[in-house]
Amino acid sequence: MWEHLIAAIPAGWTERAPGVIAGVTSVAIPTLNGVWTYGEDGTGTAVSDLLDRVADSRVPHCLQLRPGCSGDLRELARARGMRHEIDIPLMVLADPKALAGTGPPELVITLLEPDQASIHAEVAAAGFEAPVAEFRRLMTGDVLGAAGVCTYVGQVNGEPVATGVGVQLDDHVGIFNVATLPGHRRRGYGAAITARAVRDGLHRGAGWGWLQSSTAGYGVYERLGFRTLESWECWIAT
Repeated sequence: MWEHLIAAIPAGWTERAPGVIAGVTSVAIPTLNGVWTYGEDGTGTAVSDLLDRVADSRVPHCLQLRPGCSGDLRELARARGMRHEIDIPLMVLADPKALAGTGPPELVITLLEPDQASIHAEVAAAGFEAPVAEFRRLMTGDVLGAAGVCTYVGQVNGEPVATGVGVQLDDHVGIFNVATLPGHRRRGYGAAITARAVRDGLHRGAGWGWLQSSTAGYGVYERLGFRTLESWECWIAT
């Protein structure tokens, strides 16, 4: 999924080694650049080499470790001065029938066209309390127009209040950037966006959905029927 999305970002790149993938979006958010070690065959040499290349890009970055990876990689992160952040749950919705809820009646959800990328960027940045310039660099028209990408905006009385992205690739749909404006939270808007993205992915041929949850969104996704498959250690370069 990272390879698919980053390919649409002009300044982005990815590189693989056995059990490991590196990716750089060039956006100054640590979890959007780094090295993901997903297989037991990922070696410390490969991870170190890819971290060096990511560090050369001079952007905040991370190292994420799937359960079962070598404990030596944890020591490698410490030796590089990286700090262990909260683990990131990988959640799955294997049974589409478990998808609960239809959403608040006042929320109107529509698809954004590639030339409307700035709408998603502005709502997502406000929802994540991040610089809007970074989201504009990340979610360009090329990204919104990439194969399998559907970007949503939820409006109340014509005002954009929530947004999210669904990416259908092969037999699964991944959910990204679900965000709600601070003044409109706890009304079910993020859940409704997520449910719509999953349903659309299933309609296009996906058999299951997945996402990496923030702490704030975890309960929302559980109520929708997502369950934690595993949690990935996340180390941040300081």
